[in-house]
Amino acid sequence: MASFDLHLHTNWSYDAFAGVEDYFRLAQEKKTRAIAITDHHLMDGYDEVLECAAKYPEVGYLSGSEISVSCEFGPIDLVCLNLPRRPTGELAKLFDLYRNWQIASGTEASKNFCRLGYDFDDNARLELLKSYRTAAAVAKQGNSHVRNETLVQHCIDSGFCKDADGYRAIRKQFVNMPPYPSYEVMVPAVKAAGGLIFIAHPFNYFLQNDRKRMDALREMFQLDGIECAHPSVPEEMTPVYRAYCEEHGLLSSGGSDLHSAISDEFAGHCAPDFWLDEILERVTVYHGA
Repeated sequence: MASFDLHLHTNWSYDAFAGVEDYFRLAQEKKTRAIAITDHHLMDGYDEVLECAAKYPEVGYLSGSEISVSCEFGPIDLVCLNLPRRPTGELAKLFDLYRNWQIASGTEASKNFCRLGYDFDDNARLELLKSYRTAAAVAKQGNSHVRNETLVQHCIDSGFCKDADGYRAIRKQFVNMPPYPSYEVMVPAVKAAGGLIFIAHPFNYFLQNDRKRMDALREMFQLDGIECAHPSVPEEMTPVYRAYCEEHGLLSSGGSDLHSAISDEFAGHCAPDFWLDEILERVTVYHGA
């Protein structure tokens, strides 16, 4: 277990179940040096983060979000840290763009299901969202897209398909699904807000350690760092990515990418303490509200 965890999802992410306070409680119990709530695409849960921070003032936390973008290499996930806890200006506009993308993605999914003869319109999608998302999240983010595992099970239970393979066969027939917003829109907004950009769980994005791909992504996203330690990164690749960071003056980060507050998996990565020290030279760590 590491002494920090800079990649955590709460129930403000469309696909996560942990409460914000769950992570603050775990951090206090385990004497974790710092955590970062990095919900997908948005920072809608930060009012709750500030409330929890006031209750757990000894827990250090960094502010941020995991924002996915489209680019010539396909969709890429980027952990953005040091974002203002109350976004304004271009960053607020960026989050509005992603909020609208989530709704558009859900709407097009329902249209495709109905086009293919399956009864899953906007109202059905909303009811499914309400079955696992908090009322506050639905009120803030609207009738958005649905967690994949939940949607697969709904399709099986509704008789649309027999199993996950059948669901994938349905999805292959979808058309007009909106891509993530472009990195060309996201990167300038994050940088202008003082944010630092780390490529998340890079093993597949880097084609393991394809230097041409690594260089291209580093330049494309103006990377400040790499999530060198993550459950999906093979142990032998962590020092390879760390060496690349040292070569190019990048920060190295680590995160569990938890979507549920599982105690044994919290801070479940191999990043050493001094990586956090390096990050905190450039990123604000908060205590309390």
